[in-house]
Amino acid sequence: MNRQAAIAFVNVRGSPTEQARLRYLLDGEHPTPEVVHQLLAGQREDGGWSPFWATDYSSLDATCFRLAKAEQLGLAANETAIRLALAFLAHRLRDDGSWEEEEHVAALAPPWATPGNLASRLYLTANCGFWLAAFAETSENAHQAATYLQAHLNDDDHLPTFLHAHWLAGGLWYRLHWQTEAKRIFNYLQRQLPALPASNLAWLMTTLLLAGAPTTEPLIEQAASLLAQSQEEDGRWPSEGGSERDVHATLEAMRALRLCGYLV
Repeated sequence: MNRQAAIAFVNVRGSPTEQARLRYLLDGEHPTPEVVHQLLAGQREDGGWSPFWATDYSSLDATCFRLAKAEQLGLAANETAIRLALAFLAHRLRDDGSWEEEEHVAALAPPWATPGNLASRLYLTANCGFWLAAFAETSENAHQAATYLQAHLNDDDHLPTFLHAHWLAGGLWYRLHWQTEAKRIFNYLQRQLPALPASNLAWLMTTLLLAGAPTTEPLIEQAASLLAQSQEEDGRWPSEGGSERDVHATLEAMRALRLCGYLV
């Protein structure tokens, strides 16, 4: 792995927020108020953020995305915007312990956020539950989400949803010390690793490491080995979401590998 090439790639291609993420990653330098303001801009009165597909709607998925960005910069639950976002997620929890986007945006929502679809509901439940647990481990809402997901865990150790929902669910269960469920998901994910692109390997690793999983967990060890080998010659790790997301993928890869001792 070429550490200096990765740093140079982010410095040349990264936005001010991404460069701030790099400084926090390498040196623990907290972002400036300007960077924090830019990151949290557009928060709506209810504490949520609008997605690209519905600009006048507070989306669960878009709010989880902002929480992930905030965590990458070292922001904590005592930040006012974070506290409001967590309250927004808690308010949108359904009675059965799940989360789903509102029905009136069904025609606009992308497949992973479509209301009325079980796969989307499981993904959003894993995502919202994970971030509530990540910022406040004792959250009762996170436990409700964990229970809802557990009820949909199949005999072959997977959920009827998108693959990335599995590491979010696994991270939620691990964070809440539901070791049996977490281990079942980890075993399932380990079988999927060879087919995962670099950006997904990094997302999986950072999710589980943030949840407290050890670097000696076989799933993480294998993912780290694959990720370390997938760096491009110019220093980047490519994103399956397109080249405009390569800086984000590279930062996530650097963070995951640093946590595992590959990047010092």
